[in-house]
Amino acid sequence: MKEKLISVLKVIVPLTVGLYVIWYQFNQLTDEQLNQIKESFASANYFWVILSVIFGILSHLSRAWRWKYTLEPLGYENRFINNFFGVMIGYVTNIILPRFGEVWRCVMVSRYEKASFEKLFGTVVAERVADLVVLLLIVAGVVVIQLTRLRESLNELLGTFLENNSMEQLLLKLGTVVIVGLVGVVIGWRLLTRSNNPLFVKARGLLKGLVDGILSILRMKKKWAFLAHTAFIWIMYLTMYYVPFLALPETSTAGAGAVLASFVMASFSIVLVQGGIGVYPVAVAQTLVLYGIPYEGGFAMGWIIWVAQTIMVVAFGVASLILMPLLNQEPSEASS
Repeated sequence: MKEKLISVLKVIVPLTVGLYVIWYQFNQLTDEQLNQIKESFASANYFWVILSVIFGILSHLSRAWRWKYTLEPLGYENRFINNFFGVMIGYVTNIILPRFGEVWRCVMVSRYEKASFEKLFGTVVAERVADLVVLLLIVAGVVVIQLTRLRESLNELLGTFLENNSMEQLLLKLGTVVIVGLVGVVIGWRLLTRSNNPLFVKARGLLKGLVDGILSILRMKKKWAFLAHTAFIWIMYLTMYYVPFLALPETSTAGAGAVLASFVMASFSIVLVQGGIGVYPVAVAQTLVLYGIPYEGGFAMGWIIWVAQTIMVVAFGVASLILMPLLNQEPSEASS
């Protein structure tokens, strides 16, 4: 009963937060701002939005194709169409049940490909490791691009800090931080590797899965093809995110820094709230404001991107749920 309640809360709480953010943001807008947003939607060039959806579809097709490279060493030769169906079912499931999409993706594919669920899920972990590395590289790229702004803020912060602390105080604080940090690392490592507490056992299993995932990528025969698809997927992600910016005059002049920074924040919003509902447009708008783009334009752009990609995922996900059983019927079932 307790586990069911927790599962329900995991769905309801993020969804409630997302809906509240939508209500709150629209409630804070003036009539003039609302009219500007409506005008942005009405005047947007939807050619770029449609093109964005096409790039999104290409990324999902590539993800389905990439999956076979981690499956081949395990002796599985899944049909591409089933891999694609599984990917899209996973995405649409994540909108309803956060972080459950990868599990259901493997459940569906294992059902029709007669493959081990555990092994399929292990390959998905490998994929996620690769994707996490790419996302971290993008975050690092944003930091490098914004190094000047960060340096100015850091210099200002350090200047204030140095004014309020003597050299002895600085050394004492630095030594304390180093000692506490080392003690924390030692204690944390011992607990992680030796404790039988369910939490640490789960963390240990997660860490092992991540390590095994990385090693499976390094050991696969076609790792360069896997890496090429990974690069293509993320290029498509960035392209499908950037292209709609050309649909509005307010965002069409956004530079690389603005696009990458808002992309990172939008990506994090999807992790925080299922599907990014309500939070995604706000994350985009708030980030773009830092680059001189009016909030109304950024807010409209966030909604345009989110709605277009969500409709695409839902349409293909639902279609996959319908078509997958139909296209995988046994001959005797199809003829009856």
